[in-house]
Amino acid sequence: MDEGRRLVMARGGTVLAAMAAAFLAGPACRSAAPRPSPGAAPAAPADPVKGFVGQTLVLRHRGDAKTIGVKRAEVGSLTGECDVVVAVRAGAFERGTARLTLHTVGRPRVPRRGARQERCGDDRPEIVLAVSGFEPGASAADLEGVLGQVLQTPEAYLRARGLAFDLPAGSAPEKPTPEALVTARPERRLWTEAVYQDPARRVRHEGTVELEGVVGTDGRLHDVRLLTTLSLEHEESVRRVLPLWRFEPGRRGKDPAPVQVREQLVFRIYY
Repeated sequence: MDEGRRLVMARGGTVLAAMAAAFLAGPACRSAAPRPSPGAAPAAPADPVKGFVGQTLVLRHRGDAKTIGVKRAEVGSLTGECDVVVAVRAGAFERGTARLTLHTVGRPRVPRRGARQERCGDDRPEIVLAVSGFEPGASAADLEGVLGQVLQTPEAYLRARGLAFDLPAGSAPEKPTPEALVTARPERRLWTEAVYQDPARRVRHEGTVELEGVVGTDGRLHDVRLLTTLSLEHEESVRRVLPLWRFEPGRRGKDPAPVQVREQLVFRIYY
């Protein structure tokens, strides 16, 4: 074999050897996509009732029941004359059933105008609401549409009572309108009494609490100051229900205007 052919073959062997080495070493050099561990559990689906937890809403019809069990299709036909304000303490969704733990914090009130006020039996500090009949993979929007018929926002509650209110929430006003320029004072559309359960079972009381604040052009209370002296626990109970209050805003001429108000609410302590 002449010298030229030996040189070509030598070079070819070197190239093949280099390609083979690169092929064998390649996987170790490349960043491979992470693979799930064979024993790793799949990610849990989002809980569709999670958005309710922490909200303060109006429970319709059954506020004096210790437990409320109802099928999804029957939620819209619930009846009863006990509406209460509740804080949603906990929630879970399992096997097509939404289960919420509710804590009673107040009573809703609207202008009478010939309409009934709620009539409740026993006070229930804690209520369990269970709505069954959902698909196991129900979405949060699906649950909100159904549960929203019995656990209502202030706006939904007013609509159900025949009182329209559609003002979006706004920021706190910088200062109220001078009294001399107010041509129409705010009018209550929805207000809430406060209730508190005495854990020591030593006190049973009902009285009024005075407060001062500003009704903004959004029809909500801002910058609230309690004029009645209360303990820290009792003050927290009162303040918890104030965000549900709704007003027809006051006016300066034809325009909505922030107006300072002094209001009263009933505060009940029971055990």
